[in-house]
Amino acid sequence: MLTRRLRNQIEWHFYNYNADAAMYAEQAQDIIDAALTANYSGVGGGCGVGNPTESKALKLLEYGGERTWFTVVKNTFNAFRFKDHYPIMQALYIERRSLKDILCDGIWETTFYRWRDEWLEWALKWAQDFRLL
Repeated sequence: MLTRRLRNQIEWHFYNYNADAAMYAEQAQDIIDAALTANYSGVGGGCGVGNPTESKALKLLEYGGERTWFTVVKNTFNAFRFKDHYPIMQALYIERRSLKDILCDGIWETTFYRWRDEWLEWALKWAQDFRLL
């Protein structure tokens, strides 16, 4: 059940999708770029993973980048990609057009709110599946 607080929280991530994507890419790149130089002082001891590529892959898995708000929004957009909803989602969240402009394109206000609730319910299911809420 979508409460007002949940709706606002989920919509905030929709509006900040590009920032979430950039943050995820930056954090993943930091993990990939970490320890690009050889550490010869550590040769011969320890019980860690010996292959640097493998250790970076394990760190990326620990980071859990696939279970972020970026992925929730991306999956929701993909779910509605081939429906009439998609251009409205793009206009509202990516292009940041106002609701008044969107309603001037010929969509009824009741239809818009019904579709919006559908998007946010879908996103809520993803967020609960990823244990973000």
